[in-house]
Amino acid sequence: MYRRDYIMRQIEFMVEVMQRLGGLVDERRFQAAMTVIDESLEELFGLNGTLLTRLFGREPLSQLTFGEEADLSQAKLIAAAALLQEAGDIQAEQDQEDESFNSYASALELLLAALLNHDGTPLPEYAPDVAELTAVLDAFHLPSNLNQLLLRYYHKSGQYDEAENVLFEMLEEDSGDQETIKMGITFYQHILKESDAQLELGNLPREEAEASLSELLALRAKD
Repeated sequence: MYRRDYIMRQIEFMVEVMQRLGGLVDERRFQAAMTVIDESLEELFGLNGTLLTRLFGREPLSQLTFGEEADLSQAKLIAAAALLQEAGDIQAEQDQEDESFNSYASALELLLAALLNHDGTPLPEYAPDVAELTAVLDAFHLPSNLNQLLLRYYHKSGQYDEAENVLFEMLEEDSGDQETIKMGITFYQHILKESDAQLELGNLPREEAEASLSELLALRAKD
């Protein structure tokens, strides 16, 4: 009961915050909006947006909720992802490219961490969309840890073609990286246990998956 009440209070808090941010952005009061974002992140984690995004790439951001119950952790991670996406939008509007990348990438990492452990219950209306975040990050080079999370998410959600795209982007960076090769082999071995219909649904026919697996096995054998 306590956890459910806490989550409901947090959702109500976030709905109010997002409405407030919408009004400030419409009025182009960007600094005031960023202050609201920082104050809200302080409420969630005790860290403002600048400190939080500085952690990106240094350690898993999901550790910010280490030890908390899964549902509470997911609620906080999704709320923080929503706030950081708003920060990224504001920074992009002001041509602050480096800052917007850090905000968007941090938002994506937090969102993926939440969704990889999500139990399927409906997400709050303010929850960011993975496709939207990957679209705004398309022009940037994503670090390996974020690509790994994306691969796992696409695998879990049955988007096998998207998972393969991420995998081969990682291999383009370093075709001899044994960790990536091993990850790819495991991915194909898992999905090839699925039915042909499931593979087609994921836009990755069996023949293509088998060919890619053979390619990765050959790469592993070269080492």
